[in-house]
Parts: sequence; structure tokens; C-alpha cells
Amino acid sequence: MKKIFYLIPLILFSCAEEEVDKMRLQSVYTEIEITNCQNTSFTISGTGGSETIVCTGNNYIHTTNLYQASVIENTSFYYMLGIAPSSFNMTSCIDITTKVYHNNNLHETRNYSIGLSSTGVICANSTSIGEMYSIIAN
Repeated sequence: MKKIFYLIPLILFSCAEEEVDKMRLQSVYTEIEITNCQNTSFTISGTGGSETIVCTGNNYIHTTNLYQASVIENTSFYYMLGIAPSSFNMTSCIDITTKVYHNNNLHETRNYSIGLSSTGVICANSTSIGEMYSIIAN
């Protein structure tokens, strides 16, 4: 009779299903709104690649390249974004709003004031933007 009790736990443990981590395709991009751009060109770099834009007019909106990666569900991954003007011949600060979208849902909004004015004043967020976002895969 004692031998039967030893077999029961063995059977229960061997039938348990293993938890499998699932890889999920994640998509991230940024919408960048630039106000008071003063005909400045910008280099945008980060996890999604690099590109150069020329901002004309007062209000300019640009959407970055789409970044996609397969990530284990419920773990975090990183998305980096850098924005730098090509020159610092500005008369005042340039205001930038970034909206990072994860799987087409707004993840985070940040506001910046960048540049180096002709009077030598550095704006609130220095002369460029360099950010890293930690995003949880879903």
C-alpha cells in the first residue's frame, strides 16, 4: 500500500503543463510636433533608425519610422529617441512635443524646449533631446 502513495505525486507532477513564454510583435513610433522651428533641420535617431527632417513654417508634425521587435510578453524592452538641430542659429527656443505610440496606443507624451539662442541662452532642455523609454510588451 505504501508504494501507491509514492506514485501519486509523481503522476501529478508529470502531468503539469509547462508555462511557455510567448513572443509578441511590438510596434513603436513617435509623433513629433515642432513649434517655432525657424527653418531648422533636425536629425532624428534612435531605435527606429536615423533620418533628417527640415522644419519649415511655425508648426511642423513628423512621424518617425516604425520600430518593430518580437519581445517576450509582459517583459520590458527599450525604445530610444534622439532629436538634435543641425545648427544653433536660432533667435529663440524651439518647442517640441513627442508622443510615443506603442502598438498604436499613446504610451507617453513629453514636452521640451531646446536650442541655443543667438544671445547665448541655452533653453530649458539644453540643445538636444536624448530619451530612453521602457515599454512593457503586450
